[in-house]
Amino acid sequence: MDDETRELPRRAPAPPPIFRAPKQVSRPKAVIQQEEELGAEPKLGDFEDVHALSVSEARAVITAVHSARKKKDPGSNPLGADRVHNDSQYVIAHPTITAFMEYLETFSRYKQNENLHALSGLLDSQSELTSVEKAMLGSLACDSADEAKTLIPSLANKMTDEALQSMLDEMQKLRGLLIHG
Repeated sequence: MDDETRELPRRAPAPPPIFRAPKQVSRPKAVIQQEEELGAEPKLGDFEDVHALSVSEARAVITAVHSARKKKDPGSNPLGADRVHNDSQYVIAHPTITAFMEYLETFSRYKQNENLHALSGLLDSQSELTSVEKAMLGSLACDSADEAKTLIPSLANKMTDEALQSMLDEMQKLRGLLIHG
């Protein structure tokens, strides 16, 4: 036999390589420093200079935006005509939005705009209060100065119990006051 016609013995095909994941290495995770705390000295981290809204204020903003969008032409929507956020079908199809709006409606303490403006004026007259403290007072509906200082510890050194109770009483009147315009 000559070299050209001679057949070489065939080898069996090599098995495909088996992937083996590297062994997991457990490393201790770094402890995350909490920058946010609403204690006697509020530490708000990235939200330090952000204006806080009470639940009632958030409801008023969302309601105003929603009403304004309802009045707009769907063709002018920057998200496209197929994504009209004002349509009741959209709200029904997106339960998160519905749940959010129900939450705002349920927990909003000041539903009339006149009452909300009066509350804002009352809270703004207290220059020693931060935006967050004002928002919390407007959302929590505290009955007593002791309750307010327990829920918002930073109030303890800012207002006397008498001044805080007087303000809470005024806020209570605004919650019960129904102004129709």
